[in-house]
Amino acid sequence: MQIIPTRNFNDNVEFYIRKKKFLKIWADIKTVTDELVKGNLVGVKLEGLHIPENTAVYKVRIPNSSANVGKSHGFRLIYYVAIADEIYLLAIYSKKDDIRIPTERHIERLIKILLEPDLA
Repeated sequence: MQIIPTRNFNDNVEFYIRKKKFLKIWADIKTVTDELVKGNLVGVKLEGLHIPENTAVYKVRIPNSSANVGKSHGFRLIYYVAIADEIYLLAIYSKKDDIRIPTERHIERLIKILLEPDLA
């Protein structure tokens, strides 16, 4: 599996690194990406999105090891499985940060930009 972080995802990570409370975020993300590389689609499949057939979007909970809290108070990582060997990291947000939680419409837009880069 090839893991591809999107620009939106990288922007999200940089936002949390600048907050200085999330300095281990890359290590936390690596626990998930290691599983994805092995072909293990972790997390919960998000239903009801308007995305191409034979693709899927998942949301996975990640503990924030910088804050020493469990998964319920950690991060949510949203990723898109486009084809069998490509997984796009779409977004990451802290559960405590309500303003940054992506809506279904935002997720659909991020996927549309992946599929039709001219929309960016």
